Order: sequence, then structure tokens, then C-alpha cells
Amino acid sequence: MKIFDFFNLDVRKQNQSKFRKIKLLICSVMLIMSFTIIGYRTISLASINKNNVSNKVYAEIENESIPKSLRGNIYDRNNKILATTINTLSLNVNPQEILNIDQTIAKLIKIFPQLEEKVLYKKLNSNKKFINLLKEISPREYVRLLNAGIEGLKIETKNKRIYPNNTLAAHILGATDIDGNGIAGIEKKFDSQLQDGSNVTLSIHSGVQHITRTLLLDQIKKFKAEGGAGIIMNAKNGEVFSIVSLPDYNANNYNSILNYKLFNKATKGIYELGSTLKLITAAIAFDSNLINENDVFDVSKPLKVSSRIINDFHPLNYAINIPEVIVHSSNIGSAKIAEKFGSSTQLKYLRSLGLLSILSLEIPELGKPQVLIDKKVLSTMTISYGHGISITPMHLASATATIVNSGAKVNPTLIKGKTEKKNEVIISNKTSLKMKSIMRLVVSNKYGTAKKAEAPGYLIGGKTGTAEKIKPSGGYSKKENIVAFTGAFPMNDPEFIITIMIDNPKGQKFSFGYRTAGWVVAPIVKKLVTRVAPILGVNPQLESSSKFSNNLLNYKIRGKNHGANL
Repeated sequence: MKIFDFFNLDVRKQNQSKFRKIKLLICSVMLIMSFTIIGYRTISLASINKNNVSNKVYAEIENESIPKSLRGNIYDRNNKILATTINTLSLNVNPQEILNIDQTIAKLIKIFPQLEEKVLYKKLNSNKKFINLLKEISPREYVRLLNAGIEGLKIETKNKRIYPNNTLAAHILGATDIDGNGIAGIEKKFDSQLQDGSNVTLSIHSGVQHITRTLLLDQIKKFKAEGGAGIIMNAKNGEVFSIVSLPDYNANNYNSILNYKLFNKATKGIYELGSTLKLITAAIAFDSNLINENDVFDVSKPLKVSSRIINDFHPLNYAINIPEVIVHSSNIGSAKIAEKFGSSTQLKYLRSLGLLSILSLEIPELGKPQVLIDKKVLSTMTISYGHGISITPMHLASATATIVNSGAKVNPTLIKGKTEKKNEVIISNKTSLKMKSIMRLVVSNKYGTAKKAEAPGYLIGGKTGTAEKIKPSGGYSKKENIVAFTGAFPMNDPEFIITIMIDNPKGQKFSFGYRTAGWVVAPIVKKLVTRVAPILGVNPQLESSSKFSNNLLNYKIRGKNHGANL
């Protein structure tokens, strides 16, 4: 607009009309922008409100204190996980923040059908500010919870100890409490190390452990027994490849460990293991030099000592030597041998073999042997065949290992690659050779009590034991037995110890009513060695080979009615 047009009235009117149109346009644009902003803001607020719970939940998780390190893992000897720790989410609620209880209940039950409406209603009407609804929820449930937009919920992250193999080695692994502290087994013994995030590698072989448990459980069921224990151990360094106690439990079930009936029978329970202790008696006789190898013992008549009469299960009518005492499992012969070397010598060897003290195994659940030490002749005699001395199956396995390991003490261990100082020599290599030869005959000879344990090619040797159970009220039960076997394979160069115990088997039709070790335990030894030997790298061999014959002595064993003296 030019200056002189300002004084022209018509021009001024035209310009004012244009200004009004521009003002209206500007106002319209501003109004539209205002509504747009308001609408956008309204939608944003609604969106924020809807996701408010989700944001709070995320905030809860982000603000949780995360441990510096998870509890360390427990591995088997082949680095398979036996115990590990995972993160889990728990669902909690602050009832004071719930706006609509009925709607909240409906949403929660839709996601978690296991929740009960009445219980929820009671909890959400509480005056408390923190109530746990579920100890553990899945990641999928967590996502659904976020999308539901429920106010007042609190999500907590926690560490959970899990045992992927459930019952496998449950007694050895032990457990942790709700705070993650070890309360039993390896978890307790190595609690500090595991708490620091360090791992523990056991000597256990998961495959061998599984086979041992399966076969032992099957035999327990067949004979309707109360339970049992099974051990397979390296005969030279004491590393335990399998250790089973039945009945067992799922290691993930925290409450099971509190059941006293489920204690560790292999390391905690003490039992009179019967004639398996005759191996100790024979070893003492050979090693002490107090008895001549050619000495014979008349077992044709029952032996009366004080008020006790000692009998044999299978009587013989002639005098027998030490190998025959063991192969025929003569109580009378064993008692007479012990009488010759005496109480002091017996206790000396029992102590050296670790049979009078608690084992130094890497778990807390260890039993203390009970031995009748009155130095009376009767006690010395009965201990010689396993009465009056109660030990754990692990004690027996350890002593057996020492006997076949050229006499060098073998201390059992649950840790792989544990290094120890040079082992103490308990018995001579010469004595060990004699014992290995006799143990082989107990299985291979037709008169041996463990002939049902024979597995061709694997050269098993050992000793059976059958003992009457001690009654809670005192004395011995005539109806209940403890049956056991302890031995090694292959006997020309023992690599592994096998010890089995079964508690109170019942005679069956297929066993002709017998419930002795020869019928109950020996067969499982055969099955077990046949299954695990290939896994352990033990190959079958011919007994007639020079390698075998050069490593063992050949003792002649006479039958039941031989009738002639040596």
C-alpha cells in the first residue's frame, strides 16, 4: 500500500477487509493447533496411564539389587552340571495400591488359573503393604502381566538353586536354604567357595551313578527290602565314581532333606556288615606273622565261648586253612584265627584301616563306627566275622581298597583330581597279593559264597556278608538281615572297588526263600560290573592269560564233605 492511499477512504476499507480475513485465518490455524496439541496430550496421558504398571514393574526389576556373583556350579567329573543357580521372578502385591479389587482378581486369575478367588480376595483386602502371591512366575506369565496393566504389583528377582537331574546324587549334593546357604552335603561343605561364585568338580560319574541307582533300586524292589547303598570307587586314588543311598529324594524338594528316613545310608548309616569283615581278619592273620600260612582250624563242631555258641551257616566236618575259611565263610574258623592274634593286634589294624573313626570325606553326613572294645575273647572273636562292630558301607569300601592296593591306605574322596601326600602302608604287598587271590576264589570257585557275582572276563573278587539286624530294643532279630558285598575288579590288577549293602530283604519264591547276601547282593554285583566296566575303561580278559596267572596265587579249596585234614 502506498502512502497517499492512506488518505483514500475506499482503499482503506478494502485493506481492513483483507486484514480481518488474515486475522481469522491465523486464529483458525491457532485454534486447530491448540486442539491438536490437547488431543495429542490426552492420548499420551492415556497411554502413560495404561502402561504405568508396566513401567513400575520394569522400575522394580531395574532397582533390584543384583548379587555380584551367582553361587558356583557343581559339576560331575565330565563337567556335566549337577547343581546350578538361575534367576527367577516372584509376584507380590501392595493391597493399598489396588483401585478395583474385583477387576484385579479377574485379571490375575486369567493369567494364573492356579490362584483361588477367595484367597486372592482376602489378600487384596489386607491392610498390609506387601503380600506374596506366587513364589515363582514364568517369563511368559511376566509378559502377560505387563500387558494387563494391573496396579500395585511388585516383581522381585531372586536366585534359585536347581538340580537338573532331580534324584541323581541327591544325598551327596545336599541342599541350600531359602537364603541360598548350604545346609547339607557338598553344598554345606563347600558353602564359602560356592558363595564366592567358584565351582566345585566332583569325582562322581553321572552315567555310572545312574546305573548304580537303577540296578540297586530294582534289586531292592525284587526282595521287598527297606533300602540300600551302593559304591563304586577308584581302587588306587579313592575317587568315588558312584555313591547311592536308597530311598532317596528329589534334590529340588527342599523339605525332603528334613526327612530323617532319607538319611545317607552309604556314609551316615552304621551297620554290622557280617562276614565281609572276615577279609580284615584274614589280612591281619597274614600280615601280623602271628599265624602260619599252613595253620588249620577245626570247624567240625560249634564253638562255645562264655555264654555264646558260634555256628557256621554251612558246616564243614574237617580242619580248614585261612583261604578256605574265607571261601566257605566259616564263623568258627574266623573266630579261632582272631583268638590266635588277639584283641590288641585286632584293634591296631582296625584303627590303621580307619574302622574306628569318622571318615574324612567331603560331606558333613558321616557316621561314627561303634565297636565293642572290651578286649574280651568273645568280643575279639565276634568282631572277626562282623558282629560287635558297626561301620558305614563307605568305611568298608575304603578298607577293601587298602587291602587290594598293595596295602597302601586309600582315603575315599568326592573331589576329582584331589592330590594327597604319599599314603601310609597298612599291610604288606605280600599280604595284599594273598588277599586278592582269596577274594577272587570267593567269586570264581564253585564253593564260594559269591559265585553269583561272577561276570566272565571281569575277574571280580570280594566277600559276601549276612548279619542279623540289631533290634531297637537291643539284641538281634531272627527275621531281619543286613546283606552286603565288598570287592574289586579286575583282581589281577584292581582298578575299582564295588561295595553294596541291602537293608532287610525278604526271601522270595525265586530265591527259594533265601535272603542271604549270596542270593540278594551277589547277582547285582554281576549286573553292575557288566554294565559299568566298559564305561570305566575296564576290558574283559581271559583268566587263563599269563598276565592274570602271574599276578595271583592258586589256592586249592576243598568241598563240604572232603573229610580229610591237610
